[in-house]
Amino acid sequence: PAGASMSPGGLGAPPSACAAAATPASRPELSRFHHANIHEKRWEARVACALPVMLLALIVALVALGVMFFTGLLLALCAVLNISMWLFVTSTACFGIMGSSRIQHVADACDEAYEKLSAEDLSEVKHVIIIPAYKENEHMLKETLECIAQARGAERFHVVLAMELREEGGADKAQRVVREFNARFACIHPTFHPPNQTVKYLDGSQGAEVAGKASNVGWAVIKVAEQYQREGVDFSETILTIADADCLFHPGYFAHLTLDYLEMRASPGEQHKWTMWQPPQLPYRNYYKSPVPSRVWGYISSMYEFGGVSSILHGGHHMVFSAYSVHFSLALEARLWDGDVIAEDHHAYLKCFFFSARQSAQDVLASSDAAIVARGCRPALRVRPVMLPVKSTSVVSDESYWQTWADRWNQAVRHTQGVAELSYSFLAAWDMFRVLPLRVYNLYFVMQVLKVLAKPIFMHILPVGQGVALGVLTGYWVLHSRSVPLCPDKIWLASSDSDTLLCGLAGAWALTWPVLIPCFLVACANFCFLRSTFLAPRDSAKTRRREPGLWHSADAGVEPTWGSESLTMLSLILFDCAVLMGPIMLPYGLIAEVIGCVNVLFKGNHIKYRTATKGGTSSTYGTFDKAP
Repeated sequence: PAGASMSPGGLGAPPSACAAAATPASRPELSRFHHANIHEKRWEARVACALPVMLLALIVALVALGVMFFTGLLLALCAVLNISMWLFVTSTACFGIMGSSRIQHVADACDEAYEKLSAEDLSEVKHVIIIPAYKENEHMLKETLECIAQARGAERFHVVLAMELREEGGADKAQRVVREFNARFACIHPTFHPPNQTVKYLDGSQGAEVAGKASNVGWAVIKVAEQYQREGVDFSETILTIADADCLFHPGYFAHLTLDYLEMRASPGEQHKWTMWQPPQLPYRNYYKSPVPSRVWGYISSMYEFGGVSSILHGGHHMVFSAYSVHFSLALEARLWDGDVIAEDHHAYLKCFFFSARQSAQDVLASSDAAIVARGCRPALRVRPVMLPVKSTSVVSDESYWQTWADRWNQAVRHTQGVAELSYSFLAAWDMFRVLPLRVYNLYFVMQVLKVLAKPIFMHILPVGQGVALGVLTGYWVLHSRSVPLCPDKIWLASSDSDTLLCGLAGAWALTWPVLIPCFLVACANFCFLRSTFLAPRDSAKTRRREPGLWHSADAGVEPTWGSESLTMLSLILFDCAVLMGPIMLPYGLIAEVIGCVNVLFKGNHIKYRTATKGGTSSTYGTFDKAP
């Protein structure tokens, strides 16, 4: 088989024209290592599934050795993990704070440039928007569609409701939605993903599909491609956007995509065909009504996503998340959405990266141009930041206050299943290193691969490792009469010698620098996000005497304290980060992540996909409502 694919009628081979364009006759055919799958039966896949647990076990073993035999080892491990986590969190938060100041500038520049484009330019770029809508609240889904309909150029959009055939009443819901929005877009229609599909792997084995967003989106993409082929529609200038059912896009987002695409297309090379676009995403539409576990997760997720997207402007590296865009042909050729994946967004990015590495290596091997050969393999994939945030909702159950805590747990376990992408990335890299000849390697390529491999480790393993090591060191300090061997008892007895410096970096005296400073920056970053994305746009629309659309009207529902919404937000954020973040993230972060690693070890991605209720912004149960 050519790679991971669904059974006939599903994610099979890409359209023939697309496949022909991807593999010219003169190009040598390398193994399709981007189609590696952790559910294959070969030993490499089994080792890859065990890798997250092995990394955690290594950290725990080193901590145990340090406690029992070598205190210096415990201090050194804590110091390394503290420094790594501190740099990761503080830099990401700082990038986020800087990026939050660019929103209005980007929106104004986009409006000005868009006005100068001709109708012919605008008609050249098509937009396909796929919205997975399994068991989604119909009112919330309509809000998302209304927001997209308010975007510039919406009359040319092709919108797809990715439904599941197994949803009872799903066809009727889709019919009602299509009927209401049929006149607002060039085309809107549902697709229905059938259950019980199978997935074929590179090693010849096959397995059951996992019900979830990835399999649903993959089916919808193929159905759109089939429709375009039947109708003779050229999709070579089409941008595909994946959007969750609770996402509100900035009205200028799709115009920004069009402008950026046309600008890259006019430049030398074909970067416009190798680009993914990512807006920051903030789950704060129902911020004030969200119970504490949803709010705390929002702080961490927003810091990571907003800061990560902003870091790209300064040379950083980030993977796409939740709502993102990609060239339609690239999505088809790489077959980004496998049917047995949970974290479809990160998997789509990683698979696209390895696909671009394969294509670049094949170009080098097929070329007789000395300059191309000398450059070696250079994956062309780039993630472009779009500093026009997407607004989404946090988990708030329609049933009860405490049900939200349970739903948030289900979401946390599903999110931590993203650690499977650590396994996938190492498996794909292993396969890639085995087949690429030495002459295609160069320092740039190696550094890009290392960045890609390091990202899932920093996301999933590093926080757990630091939490375990720092927690054990703190307990060690308490049990030994508030002292640690090799370290002075008082902070002011410190000196610049290596042992004392190691104690300071390990957090043996105080947790100020490894914990309090990052928490403070996370709080500051989230205040900036809420202020610049939810309050400022609403106020700006009022000042300019414009009728605010759905995106501008979504203001997080914050009630003023002494006449100030900012004071309410600042007080709530500081209290949450200083008092509640640690206790909440112990079960919803550390324990959930360990469960995710164990699930990957024994089940791969074959876990029950539990959806979390996001009942919009009108739920009656929240932090400031009475729990039933």
